[in-house]
Amino acid sequence: MTDTVYSKARIIAEPPASVVRRWLAAGWADLRRNPGYSLGYGAALVLLGWLTVWLLAASGMGWMLLPLLAGGVLVGPVATVGLYSVARGRREVASKTQIALVGAILMVFALTWIRAATVLFAIVYGLRPFAGFADTLLLMVSTPAGWMLLAAGSLTGGLFAALGFAVSAYSLPMLVERRIDGFSAMALSFNAATHNFRLSVWWGAAITILTALGVLTGLLGLAVIFPLLGYATWHAYADLFHGES
Repeated sequence: MTDTVYSKARIIAEPPASVVRRWLAAGWADLRRNPGYSLGYGAALVLLGWLTVWLLAASGMGWMLLPLLAGGVLVGPVATVGLYSVARGRREVASKTQIALVGAILMVFALTWIRAATVLFAIVYGLRPFAGFADTLLLMVSTPAGWMLLAAGSLTGGLFAALGFAVSAYSLPMLVERRIDGFSAMALSFNAATHNFRLSVWWGAAITILTALGVLTGLLGLAVIFPLLGYATWHAYADLFHGES
């Protein structure tokens, strides 16, 4: 089931900005080579996002939108697995069970973050009825208590996001390529992220900014951004573990 030798990632000494640009350029080249598959993949995820938003609004659970968006950042990488296979030129996935294991662990992170966000809101505002997404957002950005909640929530969410990124950024493409167990892949991903800390911060920031831009377009921009980041993530993995992108 596993490789006999678990090779660690190399340390990249180049300026982080140039490395991230190289990964994104390689991802863009993959998208242009596979436009139909890539945009179809991205469009399907956008439709899923719209459906989720509609269900939350219809069920009166709009308050969960922001925590779910944050949780989606943690779980989202699992949905890019099919793109990794295209980037490497082969469609099969090496270990679906182990990919599912990593996905389940990321889901636990996401659910824990959502629960933490709910508890923080209750601590600051008490057990009060949800006044609507727009009113609640206005309340948080216009009052000292709201600012405190946003600061605490951002710090808590940032810790979950950083841990989720470290264990998943390179483990998922690794599981597409290698026959390795999920925990070993996550450990190697964490090792790669910590030993290339500045580069990982730049890469994580690029992913966050591009994803935020996609969300600000009403999720529509994610139809392009999502496959771009998926392909670029494969090249990030290949660069760190094979010295090629």
